[in-house]
Amino acid sequence: MSADPVSDIALVDRAADQRQFSFVALSLGGTLSLAISAQAVLLLGVNAVSLRGTDASPFVDLVIRVAINLCGVAIATLLATRARLICRTGIVRIAMVVGCAGLAAACRAAAQILVGIYPSVMLALADAAIATLLMSVTFVFALQSVGSRRRARESERARLAQAAQATAALAALQDEELHMRREIADTLHGTLQGRVVMLQADLRALARGLDGPERTRIDRIGQELDALRENELRTVSATLYPEGIDRGLVAALRALVSRIPAAIDASFVVVPSGAEPELDLARRLALVRVAEEGVSNALRHGLAARIDAVLHVGIDELTLSVRDDGIGVDPSAVLSGLRRLTDRLGGLGGRLELLPTESGAELVARVPRK
Repeated sequence: MSADPVSDIALVDRAADQRQFSFVALSLGGTLSLAISAQAVLLLGVNAVSLRGTDASPFVDLVIRVAINLCGVAIATLLATRARLICRTGIVRIAMVVGCAGLAAACRAAAQILVGIYPSVMLALADAAIATLLMSVTFVFALQSVGSRRRARESERARLAQAAQATAALAALQDEELHMRREIADTLHGTLQGRVVMLQADLRALARGLDGPERTRIDRIGQELDALRENELRTVSATLYPEGIDRGLVAALRALVSRIPAAIDASFVVVPSGAEPELDLARRLALVRVAEEGVSNALRHGLAARIDAVLHVGIDELTLSVRDDGIGVDPSAVLSGLRRLTDRLGGLGGRLELLPTESGAELVARVPRK
Protein backbone atom coordinates (compact mmCIF):
# COMPACT_ATOMS: atom_id res chain seq x y z
CA MET A 1 0.00 0.00 0.00
CA SER A 2 1.28 3.42 -0.92
CA ALA A 3 2.16 5.77 1.93
CA ASP A 4 0.93 8.78 -0.03
CA PRO A 5 -2.85 8.80 -0.69
CA VAL A 6 -2.49 11.77 -3.03
CA SER A 7 -0.13 9.79 -5.25
CA ASP A 8 -2.55 6.87 -5.30
CA ILE A 9 -5.40 9.15 -6.36
CA ALA A 10 -3.21 10.73 -9.07
CA LEU A 11 -2.34 7.28 -10.43
CA VAL A 12 -5.98 6.23 -10.50
CA ASP A 13 -6.95 9.48 -12.23
CA ARG A 14 -4.22 9.10 -14.82
CA ALA A 15 -5.24 5.51 -15.55
CA ALA A 16 -8.87 6.62 -15.99
CA ASP A 17 -7.81 9.48 -18.27
CA GLN A 18 -5.66 7.11 -20.32
CA ARG A 19 -8.58 4.73 -20.78
CA GLN A 20 -10.76 7.64 -21.86
CA PHE A 21 -8.13 8.81 -24.35
CA SER A 22 -7.59 5.33 -25.80
CA PHE A 23 -11.33 4.70 -26.10
CA VAL A 24 -12.01 7.96 -27.97
CA ALA A 25 -8.90 7.64 -30.18
CA LEU A 26 -9.66 4.03 -31.15
CA SER A 27 -13.37 4.67 -31.64
CA LEU A 28 -13.01 7.84 -33.69
CA GLY A 29 -9.92 6.64 -35.54
CA GLY A 30 -11.52 3.30 -36.35
CA THR A 31 -14.66 5.00 -37.63
CA LEU A 32 -12.63 7.31 -39.87
CA SER A 33 -10.63 4.32 -41.15
CA LEU A 34 -13.77 2.46 -42.14
CA ALA A 35 -15.21 5.54 -43.81
CA ILE A 36 -12.03 6.34 -45.75
CA SER A 37 -11.58 2.75 -46.93
CA ALA A 38 -15.19 2.48 -48.05
CA GLN A 39 -14.97 5.80 -49.87
CA ALA A 40 -11.75 4.84 -51.68
CA VAL A 41 -12.97 1.44 -52.85
CA LEU A 42 -16.75 1.66 -53.17
CA LEU A 43 -17.29 5.29 -54.19
CA LEU A 44 -14.08 6.37 -55.93
CA GLY A 45 -13.12 2.94 -57.30
CA VAL A 46 -9.47 3.32 -56.33
CA ASN A 47 -8.49 -0.35 -56.28
CA ALA A 48 -5.07 -1.85 -55.70
CA VAL A 49 -3.06 -2.58 -58.82
CA SER A 50 -2.07 -6.02 -57.62
CA LEU A 51 -2.01 -8.21 -54.57
CA ARG A 52 0.95 -10.55 -54.80
CA GLY A 53 0.80 -10.44 -58.59
CA THR A 54 -2.96 -10.82 -58.99
CA ASP A 55 -5.68 -8.26 -59.59
CA ALA A 56 -7.52 -7.28 -56.41
CA SER A 57 -11.28 -7.50 -56.24
CA PRO A 58 -13.07 -4.56 -54.57
CA PHE A 59 -14.10 -6.71 -51.61
CA VAL A 60 -10.60 -8.05 -50.95
CA ASP A 61 -9.14 -4.59 -51.44
CA LEU A 62 -11.63 -3.14 -48.94
CA VAL A 63 -10.85 -5.79 -46.32
CA ILE A 64 -7.10 -5.23 -46.63
CA ARG A 65 -7.41 -1.44 -46.53
CA VAL A 66 -9.61 -1.62 -43.43
CA ALA A 67 -7.22 -4.02 -41.70
CA ILE A 68 -4.19 -1.84 -42.46
CA ASN A 69 -5.99 1.34 -41.39
CA LEU A 70 -7.16 -0.18 -38.13
CA CYS A 71 -3.64 -1.41 -37.42
CA GLY A 72 -2.41 2.11 -38.09
CA VAL A 73 -4.91 3.56 -35.60
CA ALA A 74 -3.91 0.96 -33.00
CA ILE A 75 -0.21 1.73 -33.51
CA ALA A 76 -0.81 5.47 -33.22
CA THR A 77 -2.85 5.04 -30.02
CA LEU A 78 -0.20 2.73 -28.53
CA LEU A 79 2.55 5.22 -29.32
CA ALA A 80 0.54 8.06 -27.76
CA THR A 81 -0.03 5.95 -24.66
CA ARG A 82 3.63 5.05 -24.33
CA ALA A 83 4.59 8.68 -24.78
CA ARG A 84 2.08 9.67 -22.04
CA LEU A 85 0.52 12.18 -24.37
CA ILE A 86 -2.24 13.07 -21.87
CA CYS A 87 0.41 14.35 -19.45
CA ARG A 88 2.12 16.63 -21.98
CA THR A 89 1.37 20.30 -22.49
CA GLY A 90 2.18 23.11 -24.88
CA ILE A 91 4.65 22.64 -27.74
CA VAL A 92 5.73 19.24 -26.45
CA ARG A 93 2.15 17.94 -26.74
CA ILE A 94 1.78 19.30 -30.30
CA ALA A 95 5.08 17.73 -31.34
CA MET A 96 4.11 14.37 -29.85
CA VAL A 97 0.66 14.45 -31.47
CA VAL A 98 2.21 14.97 -34.90
CA GLY A 99 5.05 12.57 -34.19
CA CYS A 100 2.88 9.66 -33.03
CA ALA A 101 0.41 10.20 -35.87
CA GLY A 102 3.20 10.51 -38.44
CA LEU A 103 5.06 7.39 -37.28
CA ALA A 104 1.87 5.35 -37.37
CA ALA A 105 1.06 6.76 -40.86
CA ALA A 106 4.54 5.76 -42.05
CA CYS A 107 3.97 2.19 -40.83
CA ARG A 108 0.62 2.22 -42.58
CA ALA A 109 2.17 3.46 -45.85
CA ALA A 110 4.86 0.77 -45.71
CA ALA A 111 2.20 -1.90 -45.30
CA GLN A 112 0.19 -0.47 -48.21
CA ILE A 113 3.25 -0.50 -50.49
CA LEU A 114 4.10 -4.03 -49.37
CA VAL A 115 0.71 -5.47 -50.31
CA GLY A 116 0.55 -3.47 -53.53
CA ILE A 117 -2.24 -1.05 -52.74
CA TYR A 118 -0.18 1.85 -54.13
CA PRO A 119 2.02 1.40 -57.23
CA SER A 120 4.45 4.15 -56.20
CA VAL A 121 6.06 5.48 -53.05
CA MET A 122 4.89 9.03 -53.78
CA LEU A 123 1.22 8.03 -53.69
CA ALA A 124 1.79 6.17 -50.45
CA LEU A 125 3.56 9.18 -48.92
CA ALA A 126 0.75 11.52 -50.01
CA ASP A 127 -1.75 9.17 -48.40
CA ALA A 128 0.44 9.02 -45.28
CA ALA A 129 0.37 12.81 -45.01
CA ILE A 130 -3.43 12.79 -45.08
CA ALA A 131 -3.48 9.95 -42.53
CA THR A 132 -1.16 11.94 -40.26
CA LEU A 133 -3.53 14.90 -40.38
CA LEU A 134 -6.61 12.77 -39.66
CA MET A 135 -4.92 10.93 -36.80
CA SER A 136 -3.72 14.22 -35.32
CA VAL A 137 -7.29 15.53 -35.41
CA THR A 138 -8.41 12.29 -33.74
CA PHE A 139 -5.85 12.83 -30.97
CA VAL A 140 -7.05 16.41 -30.49
CA PHE A 141 -10.64 15.22 -29.99
CA ALA A 142 -9.45 12.51 -27.59
CA LEU A 143 -7.45 15.04 -25.58
CA GLN A 144 -10.46 17.37 -25.47
CA SER A 145 -12.52 14.50 -24.11
CA VAL A 146 -9.93 13.84 -21.41
CA GLY A 147 -9.87 17.54 -20.53
CA SER A 148 -13.66 17.61 -20.16
CA ARG A 149 -13.50 14.53 -17.96
CA ARG A 150 -10.84 16.13 -15.77
CA ARG A 151 -12.83 19.34 -15.36
CA ALA A 152 -15.96 17.40 -14.43
CA ARG A 153 -13.98 15.32 -11.94
CA GLU A 154 -12.37 18.37 -10.34
CA SER A 155 -15.72 20.13 -10.15
CA GLU A 156 -17.30 17.12 -8.45
CA ARG A 157 -14.43 16.85 -5.99
CA ALA A 158 -14.68 20.55 -5.22
CA ARG A 159 -18.40 20.11 -4.57
CA LEU A 160 -17.76 17.12 -2.30
CA ALA A 161 -14.99 19.00 -0.48
CA GLN A 162 -17.33 21.94 0.07
CA ALA A 163 -20.03 19.59 1.34
CA ALA A 164 -17.51 17.93 3.66
CA GLN A 165 -16.45 21.32 4.99
CA ALA A 166 -20.08 22.26 5.61
CA THR A 167 -20.66 18.95 7.39
CA ALA A 168 -17.54 19.44 9.50
CA ALA A 169 -18.63 22.98 10.37
CA LEU A 170 -22.08 21.73 11.36
CA ALA A 171 -20.52 18.98 13.48
CA ALA A 172 -18.28 21.55 15.17
CA LEU A 173 -21.30 23.75 15.93
CA GLN A 174 -23.19 20.77 17.33
CA ASP A 175 -20.21 19.81 19.49
CA GLU A 176 -19.99 23.37 20.76
CA GLU A 177 -23.73 23.38 21.46
CA LEU A 178 -23.44 20.12 23.40
CA HIS A 179 -20.48 21.48 25.34
CA MET A 180 -22.38 24.64 26.27
CA ARG A 181 -25.49 22.67 27.20
CA ARG A 182 -23.48 20.44 29.50
CA GLU A 183 -21.74 23.37 31.14
CA ILE A 184 -25.04 25.19 31.76
CA ALA A 185 -26.67 22.00 33.04
CA ASP A 186 -23.74 21.38 35.40
CA THR A 187 -23.96 24.97 36.59
CA LEU A 188 -27.67 24.66 37.28
CA HIS A 189 -27.26 21.29 38.96
CA GLY A 190 -24.25 22.25 41.04
CA THR A 191 -23.61 25.93 41.58
CA LEU A 192 -27.16 27.30 41.40
CA GLN A 193 -28.72 24.49 43.41
CA GLY A 194 -25.95 24.89 45.95
CA ARG A 195 -26.74 28.56 46.30
CA VAL A 196 -30.40 27.77 46.83
CA VAL A 197 -29.49 25.23 49.55
CA MET A 198 -27.33 27.84 51.28
CA LEU A 199 -30.18 30.37 51.15
CA GLN A 200 -32.50 27.78 52.66
CA ALA A 201 -30.01 27.21 55.48
CA ASP A 202 -29.82 30.97 56.14
CA LEU A 203 -33.61 31.20 56.16
CA ARG A 204 -33.88 28.30 58.64
CA ALA A 205 -31.32 29.95 60.91
CA LEU A 206 -33.24 33.22 60.69
CA ALA A 207 -36.56 31.49 61.36
CA ARG A 208 -35.27 29.95 64.61
CA GLY A 209 -35.17 33.40 66.19
CA LEU A 210 -38.68 34.35 65.10
CA ASP A 211 -42.21 33.43 66.11
CA GLY A 212 -45.65 33.86 64.68
CA PRO A 213 -46.47 35.05 61.14
CA GLU A 214 -42.85 36.00 60.32
CA ARG A 215 -41.60 32.47 60.94
CA THR A 216 -44.50 31.01 58.98
CA ARG A 217 -43.70 33.28 56.06
CA ILE A 218 -40.00 32.37 56.11
CA ASP A 219 -40.87 28.67 56.29
CA ARG A 220 -43.13 29.09 53.25
CA ILE A 221 -40.34 30.84 51.35
CA GLY A 222 -38.01 27.97 52.24
CA GLN A 223 -40.53 25.46 50.95
CA GLU A 224 -40.89 27.43 47.71
CA LEU A 225 -37.12 27.45 47.29
CA ASP A 226 -37.02 23.72 47.95
CA ALA A 227 -39.71 23.13 45.29
CA LEU A 228 -37.81 25.40 42.89
CA ARG A 229 -34.61 23.42 43.46
CA GLU A 230 -36.19 19.99 43.23
CA ASN A 231 -38.54 20.66 40.32
CA GLU A 232 -37.80 23.63 38.12
CA LEU A 233 -33.99 23.60 38.31
CA ARG A 234 -33.77 19.83 37.84
CA THR A 235 -36.22 20.00 34.92
CA VAL A 236 -34.31 22.77 33.19
CA SER A 237 -31.04 20.92 33.77
CA ALA A 238 -32.48 17.71 32.32
CA THR A 239 -33.86 19.63 29.35
CA LEU A 240 -30.48 21.13 28.56
CA TYR A 241 -28.60 17.87 29.03
CA PRO A 242 -30.84 14.81 29.46
CA GLU A 243 -30.36 12.57 32.44
CA GLY A 244 -28.53 9.35 31.62
CA ILE A 245 -27.32 10.54 28.20
CA ASP A 246 -23.69 9.82 29.12
CA ARG A 247 -24.57 6.20 29.93
CA GLY A 248 -26.16 5.63 26.52
CA LEU A 249 -29.33 6.22 24.52
CA VAL A 250 -31.35 3.47 26.21
CA ALA A 251 -30.56 4.83 29.70
CA ALA A 252 -31.56 8.36 28.66
CA LEU A 253 -34.86 7.17 27.12
CA ARG A 254 -35.68 5.09 30.19
CA ALA A 255 -35.03 8.11 32.41
CA LEU A 256 -37.31 10.23 30.22
CA VAL A 257 -40.16 7.71 30.29
CA SER A 258 -39.80 7.33 34.06
CA ARG A 259 -40.55 11.05 34.48
CA ILE A 260 -43.92 10.78 32.73
CA PRO A 261 -46.70 11.36 35.31
CA ALA A 262 -47.95 8.21 36.99
CA ALA A 263 -51.48 8.90 35.75
CA ILE A 264 -50.28 8.23 32.19
CA ASP A 265 -49.80 4.60 31.16
CA ALA A 266 -46.29 4.70 29.64
CA SER A 267 -43.90 2.05 28.34
CA PHE A 268 -40.48 1.84 26.69
CA VAL A 269 -39.29 -1.17 24.69
CA VAL A 270 -36.00 -1.88 22.92
CA VAL A 271 -36.05 -4.22 19.90
CA PRO A 272 -34.17 -6.55 20.05
CA SER A 273 -34.39 -6.73 23.81
CA GLY A 274 -31.25 -5.69 25.63
CA ALA A 275 -29.65 -3.99 22.63
CA GLU A 276 -27.52 -0.94 23.38
CA PRO A 277 -26.48 0.89 20.19
CA GLU A 278 -23.14 2.65 20.10
CA LEU A 279 -23.90 6.20 18.99
CA ASP A 280 -22.12 9.50 19.15
CA LEU A 281 -23.47 12.10 21.54
CA ALA A 282 -25.11 14.17 18.78
CA ARG A 283 -27.26 11.22 17.63
CA ARG A 284 -28.15 10.24 21.19
CA LEU A 285 -29.21 13.75 22.05
CA ALA A 286 -31.22 14.14 18.82
CA LEU A 287 -33.22 10.94 19.49
CA VAL A 288 -33.84 11.94 23.10
CA ARG A 289 -35.15 15.29 21.86
CA VAL A 290 -37.49 13.43 19.51
CA ALA A 291 -38.79 11.36 22.41
CA GLU A 292 -39.25 14.50 24.51
CA GLU A 293 -41.16 16.20 21.69
CA GLY A 294 -43.34 13.11 21.17
CA VAL A 295 -44.18 12.87 24.87
CA SER A 296 -44.77 16.61 25.15
CA ASN A 297 -47.10 16.70 22.13
CA ALA A 298 -48.99 13.64 23.36
CA LEU A 299 -49.60 15.21 26.75
CA ARG A 300 -50.19 18.85 25.79
CA HIS A 301 -51.93 18.58 22.42
CA GLY A 302 -53.04 14.97 22.14
CA LEU A 303 -54.53 14.65 25.65
CA ALA A 304 -53.22 11.09 25.63
CA ALA A 305 -53.78 8.53 28.38
CA ARG A 306 -51.17 6.09 27.05
CA ILE A 307 -47.72 6.61 25.51
CA ASP A 308 -45.56 3.84 24.05
CA ALA A 309 -41.96 4.43 23.00
CA VAL A 310 -40.17 1.78 20.92
CA LEU A 311 -36.52 1.82 19.86
CA HIS A 312 -35.68 -0.52 16.95
CA VAL A 313 -31.94 -1.14 16.73
CA GLY A 314 -31.03 -2.15 13.18
CA ILE A 315 -27.69 -3.00 11.67
CA ASP A 316 -27.33 0.34 9.86
CA GLU A 317 -30.22 2.42 11.21
CA LEU A 318 -32.11 3.19 14.41
CA THR A 319 -35.84 3.84 14.45
CA LEU A 320 -37.51 5.52 17.42
CA SER A 321 -41.30 5.72 17.52
CA VAL A 322 -43.46 7.47 20.12
CA ARG A 323 -47.11 6.41 19.82
CA ASP A 324 -50.04 7.80 21.81
CA ASP A 325 -53.79 7.27 22.04
CA GLY A 326 -54.68 10.96 21.97
CA ILE A 327 -56.86 12.97 19.62
CA GLY A 328 -54.50 12.54 16.66
CA VAL A 329 -52.77 15.00 14.37
CA ASP A 330 -54.28 18.43 13.83
CA PRO A 331 -53.51 19.45 10.21
CA SER A 332 -53.75 23.14 11.11
CA ALA A 333 -51.33 22.95 14.03
CA VAL A 334 -48.02 24.84 13.77
CA LEU A 335 -45.34 22.29 14.62
CA SER A 336 -42.31 24.53 15.05
CA GLY A 337 -40.59 22.07 17.37
CA LEU A 338 -40.87 19.30 14.81
CA ARG A 339 -39.42 21.52 12.10
CA ARG A 340 -36.34 22.14 14.22
CA LEU A 341 -36.01 18.44 14.95
CA THR A 342 -36.45 17.62 11.27
CA ASP A 343 -33.59 19.96 10.37
CA ARG A 344 -31.46 18.50 13.14
CA LEU A 345 -32.04 14.91 12.05
CA GLY A 346 -31.49 15.91 8.42
CA GLY A 347 -28.03 17.16 9.36
CA LEU A 348 -27.31 13.69 10.74
CA GLY A 349 -28.62 11.93 7.62
CA GLY A 350 -31.92 11.00 9.28
CA ARG A 351 -35.58 11.89 8.86
CA LEU A 352 -38.66 12.55 11.00
CA GLU A 353 -42.33 11.81 10.37
CA LEU A 354 -45.54 12.57 12.29
CA LEU A 355 -48.16 10.02 11.30
CA PRO A 356 -51.83 9.67 12.24
CA THR A 357 -52.92 6.31 13.66
CA GLU A 358 -56.28 4.69 14.33
CA SER A 359 -56.17 5.71 17.98
CA GLY A 360 -53.92 8.78 18.02
CA ALA A 361 -50.58 9.77 16.52
CA GLU A 362 -47.08 8.40 16.09
CA LEU A 363 -43.82 10.31 15.84
CA VAL A 364 -41.15 8.29 14.01
CA ALA A 365 -37.44 9.19 13.73
CA ARG A 366 -34.88 7.27 11.67
CA VAL A 367 -31.17 7.91 12.08
CA PRO A 368 -28.18 6.06 10.57
CA ARG A 369 -25.86 4.59 13.18
CA LYS A 370 -22.82 6.24 11.60
